[in-house]
Amino acid sequence: MKIRMFGTSVAVAGIAAIGLTTAPIAMAEPTVTPFDTTLELVDAGGAVVTGWTVEELEPADDTIPGYHPAGTLWEADVTVEAVKGSVTPIIPNFNVRAANGETYRVVVVLPAPEGLNPSTLQQGQSAEGELYFDVTGAEPDSVVYNAGGHDLLIWKGEG
Repeated sequence: MKIRMFGTSVAVAGIAAIGLTTAPIAMAEPTVTPFDTTLELVDAGGAVVTGWTVEELEPADDTIPGYHPAGTLWEADVTVEAVKGSVTPIIPNFNVRAANGETYRVVVVLPAPEGLNPSTLQQGQSAEGELYFDVTGAEPDSVVYNAGGHDLLIWKGEG
């Protein structure tokens, strides 16, 4: 799996405008970026490219009907895009992590009022929504996409 990064800041946009891109990196070295940055997962020999953007991470202002968190419910605002090929968002691969290493899995309960729809997207389509996490200890500062026990993408807040 290859990973490409696309930032939204002016400096990164300027670099992208002149045609430079970030080189793919090995799975052992996860991509770590600030929130509001789009990262791409390239799979199936390049036939499928999924773009993920995590805009923010904060205590939830929503509730999930029928779900009673053991701790505090947190939410991450995300956008997924089918950059190339058909893409099915793999929501269970998301976690949040605190600075001390505590990790909390995504709460996969459907339907959630503002939750990200896991339906397959055709090339060029995108979906926006929230991912929810039940935080029972230290407050998280990052959102992590982990597949097969490997951190692939990490969005980290300032601090």
